[in-house]
Amino acid sequence: MQMSKELYIGVDVSKNWLDLACYDGISVDWKQGHIRVDNKPSGYHQITRWLKKQGTDKDHVLFCMEHTGLYGQDFRVWLEKEGLVYGMVNPRKMHRFEPDLGENDRALDRIKTDEMDSFRIAMYCEKHSRKIKASPSRLPGEAYFKLKRLMAERRQYTKQSVIYKQQLHDISAHDTEESRKRKQSGLDLLKSQIRQTDADILRIIDKDPCLKRNYDLLYSVKGVGLVVAVDTIVLTENFTLITNPRKYACYIGIAPAKKESGISIRGGNHVSRKGFTLAKADLTIVCLSAIKNDPNIKSYWQRKKAEGKHGGVVLNAIKFKIVLRMFAVIKRQTPFVEMDAYKR
Repeated sequence: MQMSKELYIGVDVSKNWLDLACYDGISVDWKQGHIRVDNKPSGYHQITRWLKKQGTDKDHVLFCMEHTGLYGQDFRVWLEKEGLVYGMVNPRKMHRFEPDLGENDRALDRIKTDEMDSFRIAMYCEKHSRKIKASPSRLPGEAYFKLKRLMAERRQYTKQSVIYKQQLHDISAHDTEESRKRKQSGLDLLKSQIRQTDADILRIIDKDPCLKRNYDLLYSVKGVGLVVAVDTIVLTENFTLITNPRKYACYIGIAPAKKESGISIRGGNHVSRKGFTLAKADLTIVCLSAIKNDPNIKSYWQRKKAEGKHGGVVLNAIKFKIVLRMFAVIKRQTPFVEMDAYKR
């Protein structure tokens, strides 16, 4: 009996369909090694038949795909139901990946289609297969996706409320009384919706003991409120996707990095602009609160400013201190304790 061969499947996920390409680690079948299916259950069943045509079965394949939010959720549910192993990849890593192909093969760096992207992902999957198999991806619980959607809804209300506040304070002198009332009414409604959204978020957290425990631990850190605590839980998938504070700092864009090439040195270290800017902005508010209310952070701010450090550099260092505190309480599974008070 012929044994099934090992195959690495790259999946390019979009809203309406999935592009899948297979790679055996040696050669690429550009014609028969690709399939496009609908991103729904009827399309998923086609994948099983396609794998058999490729000479393998579900026990000898490894899937790989980029993080695409909710578009890939149903497909991941199907993969786990079928017992298929898969890995999720940061899109930025994938964009930097350049496959080592022969001279007569297609140049994937010059062709940008869903089909070619799926082949690129398949080759990435083969190259990093040992790492993916050692730590395969798993779908978070339903509560995670609910929190993610509620946080997006909350941000929309907050963004709209800021516009109303600006209109009421900056140019209200030229508005009619009726116009000001309408804007104030709209602002009051948005504030009410934010409160209701917060209540929904807390209800979901209260129903999940693991989420509740980690949320309470994060909330114990001085300055950390609902937004930053839930942001961190969502972005780290409740500290299962990212467990290292330095990796999280890189992910949200608060870790300084060097830019040097030969004798060209571009003004020292700078933080990346490619991080998750919303989480970084929320941390700024936490830092400003900590500078006022946390004696340790306040003394650190004053000391560094007295040394002549730029305010933005010191503020970024404080953000990293907050991140370290959040990951520390999760690792220890004990609430935050001020060291000075502890020593006393």
